[in-house]
Amino acid sequence: MLNWVKFISAFLFALVTVIVITVFYNANKPIATVKDTAAEAAVRSGQIMTVDAIQPYNGTESMVTVFGVNQDGEKVAVFVNEQDEKNFQEVKLADGVSKEQALQTVFKEHQVDKVLHVQLGIEENEPIWEVAFKNDSGKLNYVYILFKDGEWTKRILNL
Repeated sequence: MLNWVKFISAFLFALVTVIVITVFYNANKPIATVKDTAAEAAVRSGQIMTVDAIQPYNGTESMVTVFGVNQDGEKVAVFVNEQDEKNFQEVKLADGVSKEQALQTVFKEHQVDKVLHVQLGIEENEPIWEVAFKNDSGKLNYVYILFKDGEWTKRILNL
């Protein structure tokens, strides 16, 4: 009888493990597909030759930011919008503030406990860095830093 209990326990544990892995795999499949499609579209457009990183951005419009190198050897970010598959905006990373500079701007003005993400995207036709963080009281905050000059454009604090 004890062997049956061990067998059933082991079987149920294995079954639950397989189900959990399957659910997580299927939950991540759509975003992986969107990232791959965006990278292929950016390369096909000729704006980027090699892909270094891919980052989804969900602002006013959802898009995927593809980081890489263009044909001139410059590091660029291409903003791939699913609605407009031909005309992608592009910025040269050397022409604006870096991710680290955007973070420093936030650190100067706010008590940051934990940075959740820093993502490059577009709001109102301007490239921006979206910095999401938790402050020292555990509240969620978003600060939008202009890519061109490092000034903040919008802050959503203490959510």
